[in-house]
Amino acid sequence: MTPERFEVTYRPDNQWLHRKLDRKRYAQLLLYLVIGIFALTAAVAATWPHLEAIRLGYRVEELRLERDQLEKDIERYRLELGELTHPRSVERLARETYGLEPAGERVILEGRDGPARPRAGPGSSETR
Repeated sequence: MTPERFEVTYRPDNQWLHRKLDRKRYAQLLLYLVIGIFALTAAVAATWPHLEAIRLGYRVEELRLERDQLEKDIERYRLELGELTHPRSVERLARETYGLEPAGERVILEGRDGPARPRAGPGSSETR
């Protein structure tokens, strides 16, 4: 048995057919849309404060860490200031950086002509 072949040569013209609008169905879809928008708004309104609280918690922790770091920096700078203003540190800095000597010690000045005659500091018994 061979299968028979059928071909459709006629194409129906459906131009004159128009679909009727089902107003009941559109009203139902509109109702679902309004309920969906309301549910979405309620969900966002319910979760927003929680998400904001979490975000603020992270920010507070960030600021707390920054404050702790700044307090450590302040303490470090206070120690450094105390060290730099201590008389021994000032004296060491004056000797090493500027070549200064404390009063009363022997000072040798060098000029273009070589070492000058040593001058006695204040309080010494030498006179000019």
